[in-house]
Amino acid sequence: MNNREHLRSLQSSQKSQSLPSSEAWFVILIFVFLTLILLSAGSVGARILSVVFPLGSFVVGWFLYFRYPIIYLGFVWWLFFLVAFVRRVADFRAGVFSESSPILLAPYMAILACGHTLFLNLPKSRQQKTLPFILAFASIFYGFLVGLINSVGVINGKPIGVTVRLLEWICPLLFGYHLYVNWRRYPEYSRNIKNVFLWGVLVMGIYGIYQYLVAPEWDRLWLISSGMLDSAGKPVPLGIRVWSTLNAPGPFGDYMATGLTILLSCHGSLVAPSAAVGFLSFLLSIVRTAWIGWFLGMASLITFLPTKQKFRLALTIILLAIIVVPLSTIEPFATTISTRMETLSDLDNDGSALARKAAFSLLINDALSQVVGTGIGTFDTDSAFLVLMFELGWIGATVYMGSLITIVIKAFSFNVKADDIFLPITRAVLIKSIFFLVAGPTMRGGQGVILWGFLGIALAGREYYQALENKVNTSINSA
Repeated sequence: MNNREHLRSLQSSQKSQSLPSSEAWFVILIFVFLTLILLSAGSVGARILSVVFPLGSFVVGWFLYFRYPIIYLGFVWWLFFLVAFVRRVADFRAGVFSESSPILLAPYMAILACGHTLFLNLPKSRQQKTLPFILAFASIFYGFLVGLINSVGVINGKPIGVTVRLLEWICPLLFGYHLYVNWRRYPEYSRNIKNVFLWGVLVMGIYGIYQYLVAPEWDRLWLISSGMLDSAGKPVPLGIRVWSTLNAPGPFGDYMATGLTILLSCHGSLVAPSAAVGFLSFLLSIVRTAWIGWFLGMASLITFLPTKQKFRLALTIILLAIIVVPLSTIEPFATTISTRMETLSDLDNDGSALARKAAFSLLINDALSQVVGTGIGTFDTDSAFLVLMFELGWIGATVYMGSLITIVIKAFSFNVKADDIFLPITRAVLIKSIFFLVAGPTMRGGQGVILWGFLGIALAGREYYQALENKVNTSINSA
């Protein structure tokens, strides 16, 4: 038996076939059923849901975390897929737009269970080589403390605004840390992520097309009341820039670019329809950053994959193009997509890009003078650099970015010798997510969960395959 065959045999022997538990799905179905009942109960039910949904997410998340850790992972992803949609429908049923709905806290409440992982593993940081994560945690808590001190100027003038913003910063990091330190579950994690995003792309893609064609009432209410008319389209059929079940075109483009990349590692009858509706809704979001990010991810796969897998990837892309291109070249889709694509060659006259550039030029000098920073929750703009400098200052931002860069380098520094296309795909997702930092502070919030989550799963795969190779070499040397 050669080295590669030995590696495969050890890998297959360690895969645990954990079947979905009826108990776990029963608890999730109760949560879903309760949500639907409250949404159907009108204004009173919608107001109750604003408390029940985040609280229920917290309870179900902790239950799954301890009893069914793989299903827990999927539960968290689905909360991020659907929470903004639940919020919009709840607002519509209540008859009023809520500026800051507690419903949006639901996925972060579920991720808080990962704090248990941090508590258990913090003393093992040196042994587990997780010091960069710990330093990133420290920089965020530094910004939180500064924000509390300066709480007079935060959201609504209350310390609670700083705490909410802390969740947006800390939860993505907690999630990635949890995936990394549990690297022995990498095969189960990778299968779960593939299944979740396969179904997620299908659901979000179908609703995205429906949203574009119909402009449902709850989406129109949100679009008008949120003041997003300039960036998310018009509240009429064929006028919306698709954001599907998320809360804006940008995050939707990020999630869909991630899902469409992961589809390349999936198999089964759902891949083609998921890719078709996913790509079409992805194009209808007309988020150029997402388009370019996805293309860069694909370029990285073509560059680094072995020849055999390159051929398989190229064949898959060709088949998907055969399905998607005809759909995108017929009305009522073609005009919207082609008009936006034409602006890719004329970025100098793009309004949104010029606005970001002007804001950056106006604030850059103030940002560079922030040594201590103003604290988390005190500043917001469409620039990741400005957000880091204002909220964390030189003290926190240097530590945070140093940790992030160290982790990214580590995630890209291992060449897998197994036939696992998912690990190169995680790196393609990371390249896309890093590119997204050019367009906004996507290291936090729902998009931050993609960045830090896939850093965690990439490092988990790295540790898993290194452990397998060590066992192979030990076995061969002792033979």
